[in-house]
Amino acid sequence: MKTSRRSALSMAMCGGLLLAGCTAPQATGTDGAQPPEVVLRIATAFDAKHSNNAGLWLFRDRLAKNAPWIELDYRGGPEVMAPNLLIEGVASGAFDGASMPGDYYTDQVPAMQIARFTPFTPMQERANGVAALYETIHQEQLGVHYVGRTVSGMPQVLLLKEPLTTTDLSGRAIRTSSATSGVVRAMGGIPVDLPGGEVYTALERSVVSGAAWASVGPSSLGLQNVASYYLAPRFFESLANLVINGDIWRALDDRSRKAITDTMTEVEPEIFEHFVTTAEKETAEWRAAGMKENALPERESRKLLEIAYRDVWKNDLDWERIERTSPASVELRRALDAAITGDLEDAVPGVAKDRARKIQQGDI
Repeated sequence: MKTSRRSALSMAMCGGLLLAGCTAPQATGTDGAQPPEVVLRIATAFDAKHSNNAGLWLFRDRLAKNAPWIELDYRGGPEVMAPNLLIEGVASGAFDGASMPGDYYTDQVPAMQIARFTPFTPMQERANGVAALYETIHQEQLGVHYVGRTVSGMPQVLLLKEPLTTTDLSGRAIRTSSATSGVVRAMGGIPVDLPGGEVYTALERSVVSGAAWASVGPSSLGLQNVASYYLAPRFFESLANLVINGDIWRALDDRSRKAITDTMTEVEPEIFEHFVTTAEKETAEWRAAGMKENALPERESRKLLEIAYRDVWKNDLDWERIERTSPASVELRRALDAAITGDLEDAVPGVAKDRARKIQQGDI
């Protein structure tokens, strides 16, 4: 998307939107004066009531307290724009910002394939410079501003009709997403692309033998009633990002930009904790419904994590395209390579937090 087109769209919208930079001169806030009112039109990749929007609502509510002059005007979910096109909607100015998984826009920003492998919490990413690299990558590719994580702490899990004793999925059709198809394929399984709404019936009728899903969400579809096992270990991170149109971001006054950044920094730990805790509660719901943990033997458990964090990392990502389209991704790759060492369970932030809590409580 050319910058000139984004600028033209942003200028055309000034007449109908109340946006800093469109309605008032920049305010530094040094004299204590109220900053100009800001209304940002926000969309999401998920339905308004979807559990994955919880982080965005936490950010919205905290921002309303920290910066009451900023309003997030929610315009809708997939009904207003297809999730895989939403990043283009933000880049073009159709929306001022959006919350969506990075996996939904790997076509537009190939470097987002890297994100699911992160061994870092959002808080660590801010401290070690990884968050700044994501800012650069989003700017390099689409001219949009990366604010932070609205979903984190929610690893992927395989739900199965029949248990596994090894990492061999040969002959089994497994519903996957773009984030998990490489792992299932490397395990010998057959990745199947199915809309979420069709997975229950596919499992019930044994069209598929299992489904890869984020650790929060299967219960909302009733999958605990048609799958008998959930596999351990879990792997990867399910992440969603808040991004803002670059022209809009630059038009905001300094105090508003700082308020948005500081509020995201403030709530990211709470968002992470929310999804870790929610995943624990949902797993308890699965057990109550009769599902059992399918814990792989230690050797096979290590093998699964090696598949995810070594084989898929090395062989499934289009590194030539990623690094050609985004120079900052070279440094991002180097940061993850250096961090993913030792016990690979520690490379899964949500799992590591859950395990640490259980150790502290004496459960393991």
